[in-house]
Amino acid sequence: MRVKALAATALLTACMQMPFVAVSAAEESKDAQSASEAWRKKAPEVATPRPFKLPKIESYKLTNGLSVQLVEDHRYPFVTCALGIKVGSYSDPANLNGVAAITADMLTQGTKKRTSKEIADEVDFIGGAVKAGADSDFTIISSSALSKYTDRLLDSFQDVLFNPTFPQAEFDLKKANLIQELAMKRSNPDFLLEERFAKVVFGEHPYASISPTPESVKAIKRTDLESFHKANYLPNEAALVIVGDFDSLKLKPMIAKQFGELWKPGRITRAEGAAVPTRTEQKIYLVDRPGSVQSNIKLGNIAIKRTDPDYYALSLANQILGGAANSRLFLNLREQKSFTYGAYSGVSARHEPGSFGAEASVRTEVTAPSLQEFFYELSRLRNIKVADKEITDAKKYMTGSFQLGLETQGGFAQRLLEGQLYDLPRDYLETYTDKIMAVSADDIRNAARKHIDLGHIAITVVGDAKTIKPELQNFGTVEVYDVSGKVGVETKPSTNPGG
Repeated sequence: MRVKALAATALLTACMQMPFVAVSAAEESKDAQSASEAWRKKAPEVATPRPFKLPKIESYKLTNGLSVQLVEDHRYPFVTCALGIKVGSYSDPANLNGVAAITADMLTQGTKKRTSKEIADEVDFIGGAVKAGADSDFTIISSSALSKYTDRLLDSFQDVLFNPTFPQAEFDLKKANLIQELAMKRSNPDFLLEERFAKVVFGEHPYASISPTPESVKAIKRTDLESFHKANYLPNEAALVIVGDFDSLKLKPMIAKQFGELWKPGRITRAEGAAVPTRTEQKIYLVDRPGSVQSNIKLGNIAIKRTDPDYYALSLANQILGGAANSRLFLNLREQKSFTYGAYSGVSARHEPGSFGAEASVRTEVTAPSLQEFFYELSRLRNIKVADKEITDAKKYMTGSFQLGLETQGGFAQRLLEGQLYDLPRDYLETYTDKIMAVSADDIRNAARKHIDLGHIAITVVGDAKTIKPELQNFGTVEVYDVSGKVGVETKPSTNPGG
């Protein structure tokens, strides 16, 4: 009996100890896991920019004035072709806003040789793609294919470029769809914000239009597309870039035949754009969207053109301010204040001076506090030197992203075309990293002071005017618009804390 009692006591003691042993093991496992994942607490270091060596580029001009750049890339059997023409919505005829964009969109909808389906089938067969589009300054046509079909690629490309017929049925469908899209955009606060911002900043300048109106679309005829194409698609106003797996000696005669023999030079007639308005006050332009649960905010002003010497310094300033999810606006308005899902800024550098803008979509009840934080961050960028680590990280991010974009044929062709269309220096791809790395903290502050006009900045807001207008009056004069763009009643301010 004594033996049984001792055994029972030992078993009970062991059972009582088991939970303790199990907890200890779990804690040890947790400690080990924490130790093995301590690296998560330290953000990864941004890599130092690698030297960029520009591949051999063969540049020349055809007798009709077409600029050509060829880059052989034999890493994989593919060819990319991109052509840019120095004409865009800036050159839309009066009262026919949208002609440039619709002309470009319709290029692939039928030619003298092929229907839209036959174009699509041909491009599909050669393993590629073809697309065309126009922005404010330029029209871009791009195509790609397996390199063994380079001859068929060029044939399809020149057919789309030279021989569009703008089929009436396709044109009517395009117009109907576009008018429906424009009606739907009126319910989108992001569209309303961009529309009002562009009109406020650019006034009567062509850049003020971000899309055609239903009235202008209805007024466009198929013959308008033909006239625009004939008058503006000119070789001496264009640049062609081809990158890929080809032999330049064999390709050059093909280019001369397809793009040089029948394409005649001419002159694009560019009307002088109206001057942008001079801002004399800080003012709020409020688009009333009754019942909106959020306010869309964008504030900014006229900035620089692509060739401006301050391009690199202002680009870095923008990167630090709101260029990514680790930038100041994002960290402030989202991470610290929880006002928004994201806050960003951007610099639109175009053929003529574009704009700087900072924006976010915030909860209605924090519209005014959010605007105050925008002013705080803009003032900080203008008045206080950027810390060494912040500027170093921004430089590494920008140069790394730039070089990464050059790794693909399409990305490289796009950058080469950009250089030609904007008349940038021949070595701009090679010197981009050096110029970014050479920007100093003083350069950033000076660029911000010069190109962010805080005292006269335009503030555009889309939201419920009844709820947010009283507090917005503290930042400047409030001018109210409805969603169709019609102006309402102007309310005078009481104070101006952001000025």
